Amino acid sequence: MQTIQFEVKLVNSTAIRLVAFSGNTLRVVFRNGAAYDYLNVEQQVFEALCNAESVGTEFQSIRNAYEYRRLNTLTTQNFLLAVLEANQSER
Repeated sequence: MQTIQFEVKLVNSTAIRLVAFSGNTLRVVFRNGAAYDYLNVEQQVFEALCNAESVGTEFQSIRNAYEYRRLNTLTTQNFLLAVLEANQSER
């Protein structure tokens, strides 16, 4: 099985829990549990989202500008578990 490495950032947002980036994929995990992959996204778009004063406002310019796919619940749960485990091992 191939492991994909994501750069993960927790963000200060009422709607978005975290954002992650790998290759040209921006992954957005919402506080309600939904997660989406946005395709063909440039690194600077991820960085702008991470550094935005309002993550929600910045995200509005992304959500309809890129092709996306919703992740199924199991994929989202496995991703969040991997993030948690990686965070634990860094401590």
